Amino acid sequence: MKFDPTRPFDLPSLPPELNFKHEQFVDLMLKTRTELGELNGYSYSLPNPLLLLSPAVIKESVASSNIENINTTMEKALQAQLFPETEQKKPDKEVLWYKDAILWGFENLKKIPISTRLILGIHKELLPDHSQGYRKTQNRIADSATGEVIYTPPPANDLPRLLSNWEQFVNRNDDGIDPLVRAAVAHYQFEAIHPFSDGNGRTGRILMVLQLIQQKLLSLPILYVSGYINKNRSEYYRLLQRVRTHYSWHDFILYMLKGFHQQARETKTTLLRIMELLERTREHLKKKHRRIYSADLVEAIFALPIITPVNLGKKLDVNYRTASRYLSELADGDVLKENFVGKYHLYANSPLLKLLKG
Repeated sequence: MKFDPTRPFDLPSLPPELNFKHEQFVDLMLKTRTELGELNGYSYSLPNPLLLLSPAVIKESVASSNIENINTTMEKALQAQLFPETEQKKPDKEVLWYKDAILWGFENLKKIPISTRLILGIHKELLPDHSQGYRKTQNRIADSATGEVIYTPPPANDLPRLLSNWEQFVNRNDDGIDPLVRAAVAHYQFEAIHPFSDGNGRTGRILMVLQLIQQKLLSLPILYVSGYINKNRSEYYRLLQRVRTHYSWHDFILYMLKGFHQQARETKTTLLRIMELLERTREHLKKKHRRIYSADLVEAIFALPIITPVNLGKKLDVNYRTASRYLSELADGDVLKENFVGKYHLYANSPLLKLLKG
């Protein structure tokens, strides 16, 4: 049947009929696995493997939100997480919800596999104000500029069957499909099912990273996949549509494999540079700020690249006055950059922020 964007799509079940072991796929899969293996190794050579999790996840959260035209910057989001939610601007709030959703999914993946329970939990963290589970009505995707309908997802009464099939495909390990290809195929299918009234793209991108963790290709949710999609956004949407209209799986899978490879390599390079900066900062504090030096202090200004005396006090279990003195000394020594935002006294680890921005 000819594709009609205005009619609910009759979405084929998984797996699709295609050559999962095409030589172009195999070449990229091998390169990506090498990069991911090195990335995992480097991440666990840190004294605290979760040290970079918050800033790395914020970076991914900003990029993924930008794809949905929720626009802010990494610095603004890092600042906003220090403020009460009532004082956060809407775009920053949505980015921080995305961060919460990734971390919630990562923690709960240790107890439950990728499933409806995990999907709904992620979506609730992502959209706490209006997450009501899977949609009960028909939805459509339209061109934001013209209003023209581009795609009409399957009807709501078909969601249980399609999501059950999706879940079975994601959790299979006995069909010879490489986990990287499986993640790409599952990502397309989730976006095609479009099970929510809002937040489908962001939920789908979180699930893609969690799938790589479940398949033991990634240890921490630090792969910056949304950065690649954001830089190649028009191609991403074009290829999604080509799978719907022409069953053109090959080009979409190739696009995603290139993204996994490129971002694994870039994330590894960034991690190495951060580890070098961490070591230089540690040595500098030992020499120039010996009276206040501690490993916990160094880790605090890397885990929170923008920090306040209150937050440092909590991290180090010291009072506000002591935390202020530490930060003031580091600012005087050009380790941190001092700034005021409204009533808040902030200190930024500018070299780290520069590295994270690439």
